[in-house]
Amino acid sequence: MEINECEPIETDEPKDIFLGQVVNSKEEAYDLYQEHAFKVGFSVRKGKECYYDNEKKNTRLKDLYCSKQGFKNNEPDGEVAYKRADSRTNCKAMVRFNVTKEGVWKVTKLILKHNHEFVPLHQRYLLRSMRNLSNLKEDRIKSMVNDAIRVGGFDKHGVMLKDMHNYVSTEKLKFIEAGDAQSLLNHLQNRQAQDSMFCYSVQLDQESRLTNVFWRDGKSVVDYNCFGDVVIFDTTYRDNKYNLICAPFVGLNHHLQNIMFGCALLFDESEVSFAWLFKTFLESMGNQQPKTIFTAHDPAMAKAIGEVMPNACHRLCLWHIAKVAPSHLDSLISDQKFQSLFSKCMGDCDSEEEFQRTWDEMMNVYKLQDHQWLSNMYEIHHKWSTAYSKSVFSAGIKSCQRIESTNNVLDEIAGKTTTLTQFLLAFEKMLKKWRRLEVEEEFKNSQSTPPLVINISETLRHVSTVYTHKVFNLFLNEYLEGTGGSTSIEIGQSDNVSNHEVLLNHKPNKKYTVTFDSSNMKINCSCCKFDYMGILCSHALRIYNIKGILRIPDQYFLKRWSKNARSVIYEHISRGMGEDSTSNLGINDDDAGIPYRNAIMKSFYSLVLESQDSKEAQNIMWKLLDIGVERVQKGVGKGNLTSDVETMETNFNENEESCFTPML
Repeated sequence: MEINECEPIETDEPKDIFLGQVVNSKEEAYDLYQEHAFKVGFSVRKGKECYYDNEKKNTRLKDLYCSKQGFKNNEPDGEVAYKRADSRTNCKAMVRFNVTKEGVWKVTKLILKHNHEFVPLHQRYLLRSMRNLSNLKEDRIKSMVNDAIRVGGFDKHGVMLKDMHNYVSTEKLKFIEAGDAQSLLNHLQNRQAQDSMFCYSVQLDQESRLTNVFWRDGKSVVDYNCFGDVVIFDTTYRDNKYNLICAPFVGLNHHLQNIMFGCALLFDESEVSFAWLFKTFLESMGNQQPKTIFTAHDPAMAKAIGEVMPNACHRLCLWHIAKVAPSHLDSLISDQKFQSLFSKCMGDCDSEEEFQRTWDEMMNVYKLQDHQWLSNMYEIHHKWSTAYSKSVFSAGIKSCQRIESTNNVLDEIAGKTTTLTQFLLAFEKMLKKWRRLEVEEEFKNSQSTPPLVINISETLRHVSTVYTHKVFNLFLNEYLEGTGGSTSIEIGQSDNVSNHEVLLNHKPNKKYTVTFDSSNMKINCSCCKFDYMGILCSHALRIYNIKGILRIPDQYFLKRWSKNARSVIYEHISRGMGEDSTSNLGINDDDAGIPYRNAIMKSFYSLVLESQDSKEAQNIMWKLLDIGVERVQKGVGKGNLTSDVETMETNFNENEESCFTPML
């Protein structure tokens, strides 16, 4: 194979390197040529090195080449051994340093002319040699960090995003004050001493420096036990002395309020850090995976979730996608028709087929087949288009935007000079406020009933006794839309099963199919709202209404939306478990008591929290504990525990009006 060497290209290169120039070390020599290469637009490759002695300790001569020097495999006339692109052009550009025995490096040979095109400025951060951080780039990153420029997004500073993350993480480790880290650990230890169910975990680097920290208190694990089916995880907030990433795990309670499952401070957003955090989080929650977890789009995060939470449905935050879309779509984002199609793809398609039709129309009308960002988004469309998540419970959440309220609160109580301990204290202050608001909502629900709008409706009267006020309002909207804002026709019937087509008055082009089984009152709708939201849709409620079903069957009330949602923590998981139950769960004989211990501790912990502010409630708790201790110690091994428990239950029921009743 004949290869013709290209002619040298005349360039107006910056005169930042010249014959006779002197530096003081190998690192300075490399940085000098590296900086020159970046300004011009080529990559550097290290070349020949000669030494004064056989031990190769003292360099005598060092060559640095343009990366396109020579030919692949150094065989210009032979066949290439590897089937990959060849980037070499036998470019002659290079620099030679001669080194004195005193360690002075001097430029003695310099060829500035290249025989290839240079890389344009906006692409130079992709050059291979630019991946090795020189002093030039370190200074550039330091200035970015000092100017509070957040590491993320498309890089315009000549540095690969991954390099920036790694370097900034290292710098944060260097500058974090040992006393501040110790103060944080002391605080976590004190919290654990005060709260027996408080849990924290710390990850150290090879030099025993603090890197990642996770913590959650006892109340969080109780909350997770009730509402841990959906988790929102976000890493967008970082506002403290060391610019660490605040990564909270947030959920949604039965009053549609934010609840905190735990929080972490991370030094970077690497797959290793995420994997450690997710594993630590799950272990602290008894290895119970959520049904759905919402995050921003991050490949490292996605991979960690896939490995640590394989049973969880990973959904991408629509709010984050909408937020970054303008930077990728340019003028398209101002086109109303395009906006309509793109928004429909994200959250308004009723089926996977409808999504595909809408996406294809958008791509064809605007000729976007070669659009890189849209192509990348299409590859993961099953994670963000709601058309692909209708069968998975998500509590009706579509984005992480509700976590922004967390960030807004933290902005008020934390700043650039906030130490780690101060941040943790501010975080706990915010958490107390959240929980106080929930207590207030619990009180409101126990002391009042929501307006029924239609007072004679037996359906609304019944539902109002089950759902919390906030969830009842959601149901009320569906009920009113179904009974007064829609029409329906029966399109088929077989035995006890009838099929109906429902149309909403304000959406005449949308049709929904509802299937009703009169033998067991089961109802299904093609919109799948009950599957992903846990509340019956207006289409199903219309069919119930015309069929004369005035009382919603119990199977269509999710406990997590009910007023007594928290009573789930009092259910003994050991009830109904056979002899082989622990082995079926993968639990060894030595650990057979773990499920019972976890369940009983959570139950008692919640009772303790609810009784701590009432002297009367505390006295009742002590009495119950004394009776329980006495009965258990008396009955163990004597075969009379069952009768004792029955006696206790009888006595308890007889005096129920004087006993402490938890706020459920």
